[in-house]
Amino acid sequence: MKTHMVFAVILSAWVLWHDVSVHHGDASRLAGPTYEVASFETQAACVTEQHVAMALEARPREGPRTEQLSDGIKVWDETGRYFTTFRYLCWPSAGGRVPFR
Repeated sequence: MKTHMVFAVILSAWVLWHDVSVHHGDASRLAGPTYEVASFETQAACVTEQHVAMALEARPREGPRTEQLSDGIKVWDETGRYFTTFRYLCWPSAGGRVPFR
């Protein structure tokens, strides 16, 4: 009698990415990391966590120099010459490089 073992691997289908970027006022990116925050089985679960993360990121940075973005926030420095973005994006795990602009 032959016994066959079957291994199943469940891969997360969606990844929540976080991008923190410093930009010159003309929008050219100067520096900043992009990294994976968490993996999710569904897009809906990822989007739910994206909204939670965006709210937590924005709360301590609220003020007159903060602008809301569709995927996070933009905070200008005191001189108005530079800004930092704090962005979150759900992206398929097999989708390749995440397209932060």
